[in-house]
Amino acid sequence: MKNLLGIGIALLACFAFSTTSHAAPQDSVSSIILMPWDISQNENLPKEIKKKGFTHVTFYLNWSDIERQKGNFVFSHYHQALDSLVANDLGLILVLDMGGRPYLDPDGRRLKEEFTVPKWVYKENTHALMKNFSNEVTWQLDFSDEAVRALSRNFISKTVDHFSKRYPGRILGYAIGLQEEHEIKYGQTGYQWRDYNESTQNEFQKLYGTRQPIINYNSDIIKGTPRAEPLLHAHKEFRENRLSQATCLYAKTIRDKGAAAVVYFAETFTSHDAIYATGALEKVVDCADIAVIDFNFFDGYALLPDADVLPILSNYMGSLGYKKIIVGAYAEQWERQKKTDELIPVINQTIAKSFQQNNVIGFEIGGFQRQAARDQSATIDFEKISAIATNIPKSKPADNQKKIRVGILGSTTNFYVWHGERSTGRNVHRDALFEAYKILSKHPSIDARIIGEKNIFENDLLATDMDAIFIPHQAALPQNIKIKLAAYWKSGGVLIQDMRLGEFDENGKPTFDWMHDIFGIASIEWKTRGGIFMINNEIHRLKTSRKLYKGHAAITPRPGYELVAPDIIKRSQGVIVKGERTLVFGFMPQLVEDDTRDSWRNIFTQQVIDIAQKNPRKSTLVAK
Repeated sequence: MKNLLGIGIALLACFAFSTTSHAAPQDSVSSIILMPWDISQNENLPKEIKKKGFTHVTFYLNWSDIERQKGNFVFSHYHQALDSLVANDLGLILVLDMGGRPYLDPDGRRLKEEFTVPKWVYKENTHALMKNFSNEVTWQLDFSDEAVRALSRNFISKTVDHFSKRYPGRILGYAIGLQEEHEIKYGQTGYQWRDYNESTQNEFQKLYGTRQPIINYNSDIIKGTPRAEPLLHAHKEFRENRLSQATCLYAKTIRDKGAAAVVYFAETFTSHDAIYATGALEKVVDCADIAVIDFNFFDGYALLPDADVLPILSNYMGSLGYKKIIVGAYAEQWERQKKTDELIPVINQTIAKSFQQNNVIGFEIGGFQRQAARDQSATIDFEKISAIATNIPKSKPADNQKKIRVGILGSTTNFYVWHGERSTGRNVHRDALFEAYKILSKHPSIDARIIGEKNIFENDLLATDMDAIFIPHQAALPQNIKIKLAAYWKSGGVLIQDMRLGEFDENGKPTFDWMHDIFGIASIEWKTRGGIFMINNEIHRLKTSRKLYKGHAAITPRPGYELVAPDIIKRSQGVIVKGERTLVFGFMPQLVEDDTRDSWRNIFTQQVIDIAQKNPRKSTLVAK
């Protein structure tokens, strides 16, 4: 239940969150999610929260509490708790929860047949209830339905107006509390297809002449060709557009009352839990005053103690244009396995690293709760919270060095095609993207940025002004993105790839093309074993490994292209080919795992630097 607006836009769970007594950077936000039962169980909680260094509290306002009877808005249910928070000099982030989550009473107990949407809304709008994967009616509303939109906008307008007047200057923003996750297969509340109802089916039928496809399979890159889905991209756009439209409509309702709209996003560039519609993140930039990106240090299969995920995603969101970003680091998965103590140092690191990213203004910490009885939420465990020490610097270090600008493309289309990818026990596409950023961003002469399809397609100056664009194992790309990349190169930019660039289209259909004409690829021969290559008169061994799932591609270059790393036996083939402003690897040097790891990473970095310097920096990308 952590996600707010759905795969991309996620509803943070009703887990209690925390931070530390160490000061965050000046004017930054450190928020903790509190629920009514947290305060009722400890009347000194607001004072303790403030003492521990929090600046804000994120608090849920249930539609079903406020408008239990149609047209009768009662807000006093929340006054006592919020009054006590504000009296202790805590700011507020208020979540307008209208997502249909199971309802918890003031003591944290779940009430059967009660949800955060009023019963009368369901009764009047049975046509707007979604169905799950088994064609059973759920308690999720279709927020593309006009009647539902009118009712929910009225709830938002009245609620924002009331609390903004009661607590002037104390509310950072209002979060759009949808539970419209657009998930297919295993959702957070079970095996469901959450955005399915007859009206959406009919709308899709009008547009494409058929009903929405049911996606219920995995495509693994190790098996070669993905299972092609002719309507995959159309379905993706359909879902994302509906979600984006609803988000922006509700954001406008909040803004019309003079308040800031907060939008929560789940982790992206992943296929865990079969979460989809991540591309909505690239479509609602102008609708969000504050964007929150969250991570629970879990990849859908196992615990993942990676301190770099939130900083990387923050970098990406900054590239997309989000001006104010909050990172959410949550521990509920670790708490369930009684390993939270092991996660705390990782959270400390991820907060500190996130604050080094542009536009990050704050953080939320969550999931530190004592275990409670079934169907009852627990309250905050302050003993665990006290172990968090962020040690965040007051400001970002000054760096006046002129750096090489490298944009690293993260394609949401690629992750749609490879949904359920688990070829190497991990998602190899994600790992190639993240590891490339980690390696390049650590080099003192490189300014690395994760960029999205939005930056490429819209001729965004951030992308066009890059010295080089690197495409890390994005094996599925839309044709229009490949056209834009080609235009960027033709106008003076440098292109780099680590293998299989756009070998499949947006529906998973093979194209058998890595943009061979641009990268100077005459032919490719797959090698399932390792190889020995000569680079600068030095021998370098490449061994097979799990993450290098395919072995490597032995590339024969076209005339005019340099074979940087020829095979010592078959000298006409190799694993690195360089053109005047292009560089292609026949494997993923950032994912080498054996004792040659550091050597290949150094080669990777140096080759990127060398080719990026070939950009004349005169180009302005205007692709017709």
